Amino acid sequence: MPESTATVYLITGANRGIGLSIATVLARRENALVFATARQPAKAEALNALAKETGRVEVVKYESANEEDTKSLAQVIEDKAGKVDVVIANAGVQTDFDSILKTTHQNLTQSFDVNAVGPILLFQALYHLLRKSSAPQFAVVSSALGSIALGFPFESDAYGISKAAVNYAVKRISLYLGQNDRINAYVLHPGVVTSDMGLHATTSVADSGAGFEFPPDLLISPEQSAKFIADLVDNASLEKTGGKFWDATTGNEIPW
Repeated sequence: MPESTATVYLITGANRGIGLSIATVLARRENALVFATARQPAKAEALNALAKETGRVEVVKYESANEEDTKSLAQVIEDKAGKVDVVIANAGVQTDFDSILKTTHQNLTQSFDVNAVGPILLFQALYHLLRKSSAPQFAVVSSALGSIALGFPFESDAYGISKAAVNYAVKRISLYLGQNDRINAYVLHPGVVTSDMGLHATTSVADSGAGFEFPPDLLISPEQSAKFIADLVDNASLEKTGGKFWDATTGNEIPW
């Protein structure tokens, strides 16, 4: 089909939390077509309501690191839009809050699959559609916990390891394809968000005995995080953001 004249967005993990809030911000834009994923689309009530209300959202089944889902998602976007301009790989999981001594093989594997392997497979499947955009972006919602340099003093090591891995992968995408294909690939920290996963994380950290608690004024809502992320995406450029790690809440670069 002919390429869409709209700005075509893909947000994974859009059934709740940050992903749903990002989809809501983008779907309000007149010249937008938003592909928003959920593992179980029929149960994604808020996302389906947004699609019905705006007429600019396509709800698609997708589970991170599921190869069939990934291929099917790419095909849906190709059939309905012919390109993708902005990918926001938001789908993620935090399996546990254990130290490197206690985390399990299962938690490490699940974290790595969803948080690192999933975005890599997603990029591979969407590469040809990104190349059809005049200003392609591939943004991965990572976490400051994936920063080796910052070294936060609390335990969520399976999660942190997986985020450090996806940070490396996106850096490689930028180095390998940034200049040749003009693909603006970068990772971002969404803030400490009062989503279901974020609240569970802050509570678990406070109860862990690690002696660290998130300051209350550091917490932001999914809606606030989505606005920060949308602003970052709107102002991103290959020269400015490509191959870098950004704190979406401050606009500052985070050390790897």
